[in-house]
Amino acid sequence: MKRVLATGTMFFSALFVAFMIVSPASAGEKWGAIAGDDTVGERDPAYGVGGGDSEKDAKKNALKYCKEAKGANCKVVVTYNECGAYAVTKKYSGVGSAKSKAAAEKIAVEKCGSPKCKVVVSDCNQ
Repeated sequence: MKRVLATGTMFFSALFVAFMIVSPASAGEKWGAIAGDDTVGERDPAYGVGGGDSEKDAKKNALKYCKEAKGANCKVVVTYNECGAYAVTKKYSGVGSAKSKAAAEKIAVEKCGSPKCKVVVSDCNQ
């Protein structure tokens, strides 16, 4: 599990640039969560990833990192025990959770609702 604070430029054409601060997770974390602010508009979505020994702790940490990434309307979009992913465009978003990062990312893109959706963050507790 990694804790992530990020803001980024969305994937348009072939360009995707992201700023991330990553800190190592504490041993024994069992839950992960991704929070996002995917308010439709010109600004790219903010997101944060947090972990914890409980689902409540993971959600709290994800919201904290999302708000630190300048998210004004952060909401927890997915919690997971194994892997989670968050895919977005400026108008659509989707999330997925699964046993592997690749499977979680595939689900997130499929649920996003646009062929332009790209995974902006994925994480595993493994």
